[in-house]
Amino acid sequence: MDLEKLKKNLEDLEARVEVQRIALEKMREQIKELRQKSVITCDTCSIEFDLLANHYSIGLFDNIVYVKCPRCNKSIPVDSKDGVKKA
Repeated sequence: MDLEKLKKNLEDLEARVEVQRIALEKMREQIKELRQKSVITCDTCSIEFDLLANHYSIGLFDNIVYVKCPRCNKSIPVDSKDGVKKA
């Protein structure tokens, strides 16, 4: 009887671990998506930097319009929904 109880507990724990693994994977995907929208790599000098810390032009309703690379000062346009505009 105790062996059956232990097997059932083990199955329950394994199911919980699987649910947590799935939740963690979804969270990783969300973090990756958010990072892609807020961090950019300069095409000219290949430095990675944060859009929010390096913006210089803000449009209506506090939307970031342009950022400037901290190393080479290249201006880069930013889309308020998709992040950095792709060429």
